[in-house]
Amino acid sequence: MATIVFLSGQSMGDALGAIGRSFSQTFEDLGHGLREIGLHNPNWVDELNTAIQTSSVEFVFSFVGMGADIAATTGEGKAVNFWEGLNIPFISLYGDSPAYFFDRHVLPSHLCASMYAFPEHAALRKALPNVRGLIGVSPPGPLDTVSRSSLNFKVKERARLLFLKNGNDPSQLITQWQEALPTAVFLMLMEIAGELVGKLPTSNGDDIDTRVCAYFKGRGLDIDNAVRLRLFFIAQLDDYLRRIKSNLLAKVLMEFPVDMYGHNWEHLDFAGKKINFTAGGDYTRSGSMIRESLGMIDMSPNTSLGAHERPLRAFGAYTLCLTNHQEFFANNVAHAGDFTFSFDAESIRGKVADAIAHPKRYVEIGAEAAEDFRRKYPSSRFAELLLETASTLKFANGGRPGQLQPYFAWPPSSI
Repeated sequence: MATIVFLSGQSMGDALGAIGRSFSQTFEDLGHGLREIGLHNPNWVDELNTAIQTSSVEFVFSFVGMGADIAATTGEGKAVNFWEGLNIPFISLYGDSPAYFFDRHVLPSHLCASMYAFPEHAALRKALPNVRGLIGVSPPGPLDTVSRSSLNFKVKERARLLFLKNGNDPSQLITQWQEALPTAVFLMLMEIAGELVGKLPTSNGDDIDTRVCAYFKGRGLDIDNAVRLRLFFIAQLDDYLRRIKSNLLAKVLMEFPVDMYGHNWEHLDFAGKKINFTAGGDYTRSGSMIRESLGMIDMSPNTSLGAHERPLRAFGAYTLCLTNHQEFFANNVAHAGDFTFSFDAESIRGKVADAIAHPKRYVEIGAEAAEDFRRKYPSSRFAELLLETASTLKFANGGRPGQLQPYFAWPPSSI
């Protein structure tokens, strides 16, 4: 059995580690074992060497490029990328825009692949410099899957809605901009931010890069190749818009008997409100909370063409997920009109109130939407794509594969 190595690190609530480990059974079903090596552990180098020496490693994967740049030295004293030196494909998974930690999106070898959860993020990465290896979009699939028969839907009908979301204060970010930035840059950010917020009821904010470039062109400036400036504006506006949306949700949900968990909500006062807020959160522990809830509440990360992690967890648990209107759900998932809302207070309020007033109907909507999604998007497709990606990387970076046409020069030596 070949081995797939998962390089993990510390993340809030161990979300990334838990997601990576959740693919273990799927890889095993495909004939491969998963071995996790925590880069935050002091003995990770010994663990990695043992894995390489005692097993046949099919490929290595991590989130946000963790471990991609490990360096090594050949017997001749030449410095090389560790994975390239061993001819082991490296695949990095991304759930956020490349504007945040751009250096982690610049992979060191053509034996690497970047897999994005959202088509918008993959398109932005392709439009930015220093692309190496493959760029792909991860196929959606249910996470933390359980059987439908294992759930007690009568209990779910008597349960509460669940909001698992970390927050941040948009006003604090504006203060940081004002204190840290030149006045001209601050005023530009505020102008674009105002336009993006004004479009929220009909837009998910999935066009920030387009809007930034258009704004500068309107002032006679082309920043397509001013990458640093472009990345700065995209990241700051993306963060601001997420803060606006998450705070809008939280303030509306204060009016309802909802269970809310998350970090960085100190700027809001939940005392005396109907909502039950608990600071903090743990990815693994939240699995049972999702399965036992009436449903989840979520928002997309300024995207529309892919499914966020929390709806995928809800689909894995045959559970309702109330979320904002997105093109992906409208085109691909049954009952999307029943479980989605617009980003304005009245739409959110109306959808949440209706779900609480008609729990049986919404539990059924959640289960039927999950059934439809799981039929169309089996969880095995993600693991299969990673295996296919690793195979193509090895092939493209290998030697001449046997007898081919004598007039076809392969591999090319100039690239």
